[in-house]
Amino acid sequence: MDERDRIEAARLLYERAVFDGDATALDRADRALDSVEAELSLARGRVLHGRHLADRREGVAEAGVADELALFERSASLCRRSGDQRREAEALLWLGIFHQVRREDNATAAPLLARAAELATLVGDRLTLSYVVSAVAAAAAVGSAVGSVLAARWGSGGWSSSG
Repeated sequence: MDERDRIEAARLLYERAVFDGDATALDRADRALDSVEAELSLARGRVLHGRHLADRREGVAEAGVADELALFERSASLCRRSGDQRREAEALLWLGIFHQVRREDNATAAPLLARAAELATLVGDRLTLSYVVSAVAAAAAVGSAVGSVLAARWGSGGWSSSG
């Protein structure tokens, strides 16, 4: 089901609630819209991140840091609440990348990347897992102690967001 289908489903569920008295319809509508919002927040966050990378190359002052962070956090929260572990892994990956790239804060990025790897592994999302590996390698390549710890954890096959 794509985003338009979920939005249409939410409209129909609204009608069931209002016109047919279906007491559960609005909760189902919320879940459908949360899924759309999570995907949109993640997409907008990635666009802001792309703008940051382009602006950084051109020497333009940073903008949108708070917006980018809020979008990734919102996406992760909505995915967690709905139980969508694949999308949550992707949102956590981007939160980790945000802290790694925008804030140069590998210590904050580490548990986010580790949790993203755990979830991606759990649901078999090899693409997200490959991005986690790239982020970990980047942290290790710049000599980050956190990157080295994550790389060692990756090498041992034991992901744990708790340390």
